[in-house]
Amino acid sequence: MESVRVEFTDIKIQDTLLHSLERNIALFIKELKPSWLQSWEISILICTDKEIQTINRKRRSKDSPTDVLSFPLLDMNISIPHQMIGEIIISWDTTITQAEKIGHSVNDEFYRLLVHGILHLFGYDHETNQEDELKMKAKEDELLNLVFGDSTWD
Repeated sequence: MESVRVEFTDIKIQDTLLHSLERNIALFIKELKPSWLQSWEISILICTDKEIQTINRKRRSKDSPTDVLSFPLLDMNISIPHQMIGEIIISWDTTITQAEKIGHSVNDEFYRLLVHGILHLFGYDHETNQEDELKMKAKEDELLNLVFGDSTWD
């Protein structure tokens, strides 16, 4: 069983973005999950900058908004066949701002942040050293290419 729970706060999301969201999340997780994980759950919250700042302050003691937060729950050391993978929180405000700044669509930016968050749930890290950062970036590109085809995701 695969379970994707997506919640929204007081924001307007493009219908085209939501159309295949659950299917794409399942595709990403299929590529990352260990073989013993037979069923899984994941929670996604899409919110405002103000709301993500509150969450960031309460859960990470950082009083500022950010683009994406990931809270992993998956225990890779215990082969339990059904697990909650974790929670991802994405700021829709920052998604829009970053898309405009980078020069790609809001849809592309949202998926970039989503994949980034999912990778954190599976233990990827870009803040420890440059090698890990490059490994995570390569995996981001690989997963995004599954949905969007070959592209440059800078």
